Amino acid sequence: VRSTELISCTPRHFVSSRRPQLHGTMSGKGGNTGKIFCGGLPRDCSNEMLMTWAVQFGAVLEAEVKTDPSTGVSRGFGIVAFQDPTVAEALISDQTNNVIDGKQFDVKTYGSSAANNVPGGKGALNDPTNPKIFVGALPHTTTEATLRAHFSQYGNIVDLMIKKGPDGMCAGFGFVTFDNPASAKVVLDNY
Repeated sequence: VRSTELISCTPRHFVSSRRPQLHGTMSGKGGNTGKIFCGGLPRDCSNEMLMTWAVQFGAVLEAEVKTDPSTGVSRGFGIVAFQDPTVAEALISDQTNNVIDGKQFDVKTYGSSAANNVPGGKGALNDPTNPKIFVGALPHTTTEATLRAHFSQYGNIVDLMIKKGPDGMCAGFGFVTFDNPASAKVVLDNY
């Protein structure tokens, strides 16, 4: 397994479903309040597609699909920052609207300090009580057996899922759940 993106999957509670109709401008400032991680995006998802999806829920400060710096190809995830944090919380709590081009994707809370704004999946999502991690940037040849073989060195795996594309190959991401949250923390601390 090559270098991967690892993120602890921390559930959040619904706060509000209020949908402001304003559209903000892109800005890298203002902290991470209202920022979400969008994992499992369609391979052809662009910044514009992510922005179009996001603005239907509220004012957007930033929408960026992360790409491989050497190829420019989408890495299958992105970051959206909403002006109103309750919009982000509502999307995390109710995943039914998280669809682009007919593909459902996961939304999680993004990190909460400037130190967490680096790729690699650490930060506020590195919840020491959560045994489940998101594994991104996987090669298309990855199988459940190879993923299990790699991560079983960190602890007992109770659940493992690789998202598959229409061709039956790995779509580039998956989830690993350990029986002990400490195992997930060790993985996140080492990547």
